Order: sequence, then C-alpha cells, then structure tokens
Amino acid sequence: MRSGIASAVEMEVTILGDRDTTAGRPRQAELDERIKASAVAILGEFGFAGLSINRVCRHAGVPRPTFYRRWPSAIAAFIDAFNDRFDDALLGDTGDVAADLLAFATAVRNRYHDPVIATCLPAIYEARRVAPDLIAPIADAQHIRRKASVTILTRALAAQDIHPVLPPFEIIFTLAAAIDQGYLTGRPLGDDFLQRLVIALLR
Repeated sequence: MRSGIASAVEMEVTILGDRDTTAGRPRQAELDERIKASAVAILGEFGFAGLSINRVCRHAGVPRPTFYRRWPSAIAAFIDAFNDRFDDALLGDTGDVAADLLAFATAVRNRYHDPVIATCLPAIYEARRVAPDLIAPIADAQHIRRKASVTILTRALAAQDIHPVLPPFEIIFTLAAAIDQGYLTGRPLGDDFLQRLVIALLR
C-alpha cells in the first residue's frame, strides 16, 4: 500500500507540467508570507497527503502562476516556511560561553512553541520515518546552522581557555537532542534544567 506521503510527492511532481515560467517579477514579501502560511495551514489540516498546490492557492487566494513564480511545489513552500523560523537560530559569542550556550538552548526550546513549528513538526517526524528525502532541505539547513554554531563555540572556548571533555559538536548536538526529546515526550525542558545541562556540558 502506498503511503500518503509518497502519493503527495508523486502529485507534486506530476503537477509541475502546469508550471508558469514567467520571469522578471519581483518577489513580494507579504504575498510570499501569505502563501507559506497557507502551505503550513494545509499541512496541518490534511498532512502531506493533502498538501497540494491547488489547496494552497485556494487558501492563499492566489492563482497558480503566482505560486509557481516562487516555488516548484507546495512541499517547497512549506519547507521554506519552516526553515524561516530558524534563520537566526545560531549560537552567539559575547565572551561568556556558558551564558551564550544557555541563551542558545533557551531560544531553541522556545521555538517549539511557535505555531508554525508546532504545526509542522508532527508531519516532519513522520516524513523522517517513511520518506526522509522529502524533507532533505530541512535537514540540510539544520546541518548548516549546526556547523556554524560549532565553529562559533570552538572559537569561543579557545578564546576563553575552556577545555570541556566533550568536543564542540557533541555539546551542541546534546543540547539540541535533549530539547527535541523534551518536546517529543511532552515534557519541555525548564530553565533550571537547561542551566544545569549547560554547566555539565562545559566541564
């Protein structure tokens, strides 16, 4: 039996034959946001199996050529909407590694309360299980952000002469994994827990 996600992928590929190739029109930020919000709303209501360009366009009140000037598929619009929420999710460097890691961990944890992220995550977790290639751009963006944070942490630890047991990658990974597990189990990590975890990771 074909999964709903697989059917959604097939539908998106098939529908590209109607794509409008008109070029040269500037992107309009407000319109882009409306379309992305519609993609998220449709995903939340129908899942990947019902995430179609037609539904997104009807919800956003835009014609298909307007959509196609921006994205090749409804899935691409949804992915952009999700990744936008993490554009600034990077570790800072103020000269206090512990404070910076705690601020970073708190910001990441708080993202899970964002309505867009809360709507998208269940579908993303399901896609990871049955069709990981579908959400590869999300994983790619996450990898880029994590690599940047690891670079910042490496530099900050050296500058402050701090030598924890764990390497920078494992520190960032452990923080992110703990926050993710807190969300999955319905027990978000509290501020005190995050603070203790940061202290432990820097030993």
